[in-house]
Amino acid sequence: MDKRGFFELLSAYLDGEVTATERKQVEEWLSTDTDIKSLYKRLLTLRQSLQNLPIPTVVQSPETTLNIVLSRLRFRYRLNWMLGGAVTAVCIIGAMSSLFPNSSRMLEFARTQPTESTATEPVVTKFSIMIALNNPVFEIPKTAISPDEQPVNKLD
Repeated sequence: MDKRGFFELLSAYLDGEVTATERKQVEEWLSTDTDIKSLYKRLLTLRQSLQNLPIPTVVQSPETTLNIVLSRLRFRYRLNWMLGGAVTAVCIIGAMSSLFPNSSRMLEFARTQPTESTATEPVVTKFSIMIALNNPVFEIPKTAISPDEQPVNKLD
């Protein structure tokens, strides 16, 4: 018999779940074999230490725990409904505000104050950027086109 079989039989012997012939066989092994005897002692001390473990006391009753869990679930459900309602209200308000295009309550973007424009020289400061669109500061060289190439977008 292998070690697993010995272990199973010893465990069943400790639990009182063996037949009379198996009991005699285990008692014979315990009287003759030192390895099985040491395994039996370890199993016996393990069983006793498990029985002597303190049982933790229950801090809350199961009903209290259930009530706490259900209240959290209800809160999440209500929160989802509130957020959904807020989003719906914003959408309705946005749709209603688009019905009144000349309303003074409309948001006006890029509203500027009229300023006096002077046609004199621009103000140049130390950090000014000069942009020359029609008259570049330096001449941009043109690319050479080879005579054998045809334009890509030309249709024949």
